[in-house]
Amino acid sequence: MLDFPGRAAVGRRKSRYDRLLHSDAEAIIGDALKLRETVLAAQLNLKANGEMYWRLNGLVERLHEVMGAVAGKEPDFRAAWLGLLPLPEDYCDRV
Repeated sequence: MLDFPGRAAVGRRKSRYDRLLHSDAEAIIGDALKLRETVLAAQLNLKANGEMYWRLNGLVERLHEVMGAVAGKEPDFRAAWLGLLPLPEDYCDRV
């Protein structure tokens, strides 16, 4: 890309595809919650100092990060569905 003096770099134009649809976000979070439940149940049968246990633990941590990013808020481990569902009505209007 050529740089012209005095001109700002042209960024990518934001489109409607920069955000997840409400239904897609809920589907992703719902599926991630199911996967989290399955992984946690599998961990119960593993030794806590084993490699597979810690790999699965890392997966659960990453699932928490992704679900938080999709929902736009941190998971609340005291609440049902980690407090991520249902998404608020204004979900699509958020920046």
